[in-house]
Amino acid sequence: MESLFIESGHASINKHDESLCGDSYHITKDGGKLTIVLSDGLGSGVKANILSTLTSTILSTLMSRKLPVDECIETVASTLPMCKERKLAYSTFTMAQIEGAQARLVQYDNPRAILLRNGKSVDYPTTVRFIGEKEIHESTLRLQENDLIVLMTDGITNAGVGKVMQDGWARKDVIECLERWYTPELSPQHLAAMLVNAALSLCLDSPDDDITALVCKVRARQAVNVIIGPPADPKDDDRVLRLFFAKEGKHVVCGGTTAHTVSRFLGKPIIPVLESGTDTVPAIAQIAGVDLVTEGVITLQQVAELAEKYASDNRVSLSISEKTDGVSLLAELLFEQATDITIFQGQAVNEAHDSLDIGFDSKAMLIKRLTKSLTDMGKNVKVSRC
Repeated sequence: MESLFIESGHASINKHDESLCGDSYHITKDGGKLTIVLSDGLGSGVKANILSTLTSTILSTLMSRKLPVDECIETVASTLPMCKERKLAYSTFTMAQIEGAQARLVQYDNPRAILLRNGKSVDYPTTVRFIGEKEIHESTLRLQENDLIVLMTDGITNAGVGKVMQDGWARKDVIECLERWYTPELSPQHLAAMLVNAALSLCLDSPDDDITALVCKVRARQAVNVIIGPPADPKDDDRVLRLFFAKEGKHVVCGGTTAHTVSRFLGKPIIPVLESGTDTVPAIAQIAGVDLVTEGVITLQQVAELAEKYASDNRVSLSISEKTDGVSLLAELLFEQATDITIFQGQAVNEAHDSLDIGFDSKAMLIKRLTKSLTDMGKNVKVSRC
């Protein structure tokens, strides 16, 4: 499992006319252990948001500290504020702890998690016990590469009730869709977005409950190396590029000056890709031995903005996959495909930026913004200045 990576993705849609989501999730990484809690608070809006946020935060914190499940759940029960209307301190939850090849599921009142293996749903053993009055379902799973664990709130299984579905979206029908959508390359983020979008369609774009899906995937690591700008000293070009191309994984070149430097180093011409640009996105090019060649600052600016939007609207992944411009192709590589990203940040000053009012510090801040967003997505990011 050392060569594998546990990746997660999620998507949510608020109940109609609500500014806050009553579903919350919390992800904690501790070395090779990933702890995820998805919670659904009683009702909707502010009250539900408080209940679910407290539940997911407290449970993930306590579970990551290896406290017994009973103690974690009892702590949450005694901490949650009481709903004055229904006299309940109530929040459903699903917890998943993944370490190495083993996953532990603890489920309370959420729809039962789905395990996809080789694109097919796999049933898994579950033991049932009571902690206080709560019926807790626990499972231990032995994971394999490309396994997907799909967690969801009942906004998905209740989708369409009273509209296009008499009894909601049955679990077997959810599974049928997941199996139909599956490809080995499918990212957990993309699958979560597809699932939530389908539920929204069943609700006729006006959901009567918060809708959330959270997907974990056991996948092979994929390194992506990006060079942005040539080295400060031209004498270092060959040394830096030897290091760049020696790194395992895919190689991306950003910027016209950088592309010419790489072209000379590889002895391969730059071939423009005709009609690959748009009114707002510069065209891409090709160099044999390079996976993607894009324009520099304008493209990176849009990718950084898209990365920040991706964090607040996770259905952005659906639109990215539909486009073939430089911004979308780079975003697809970084957001959907990469697990480990190395950015070679060239320190050379580009005189062409003077007319665009883009200083060296502005470019550095742009890379910093992008790095933060990628790290927030769970990527392993390293920046190497040259």
